[in-house]
Amino acid sequence: MKLILRASVTHLGEPGDLVEVKKGYARNYLLPQQLAIRATEANLRSIDHELTRLRAEAAEKRAQAEIVAKSLAGVSLSFGRKVADVGAGTLYGSVSVADIDDRLAERGFTIQRGEIHLEQPIKHLGEYDVSLSLAHGVAAAVRVIVSSEDDAAAEPAPGDAVDEVVEPVERVDSAATEDNLTADETSSENEDA
Repeated sequence: MKLILRASVTHLGEPGDLVEVKKGYARNYLLPQQLAIRATEANLRSIDHELTRLRAEAAEKRAQAEIVAKSLAGVSLSFGRKVADVGAGTLYGSVSVADIDDRLAERGFTIQRGEIHLEQPIKHLGEYDVSLSLAHGVAAAVRVIVSSEDDAAAEPAPGDAVDEVVEPVERVDSAATEDNLTADETSSENEDA
């Protein structure tokens, strides 16, 4: 099916391009999302008026995507995961596209999950470069560091230090209470006498 693109579509083309796609892709995605229109004589004439505006919008979105790509250049994301096999570095779970998307969102980046390219979830400890395909063919990459969450557990937890402090204080309080009882008993004996 021949279509005229109204917006930039990854791996397909830019606004105004005349493309041929499968009917299902056109009917189920491109046409309902208003990313393309049918390539008829009337549409070819009417799209000419709209093309300059569409191309200007596409250039602006590309510039914004390049700014995002530059800001992503030094970003590294750290994940702590439980390790199933310490020798092989195999994880119980994995680091997926959803995890990376969530971590990027925490840092203030608005990236679509479809723009993150991870062939399969990360299931081993280590450092990985994950590529991103932003709007209009702009490419970026982020560094993903997967470490054992046991490394973080080796440090004393904040609750452990509190327990050590509370225990001696309780002993001091109970000793002070016994001293106060003895002093009270002595003072009442002195009053009786």
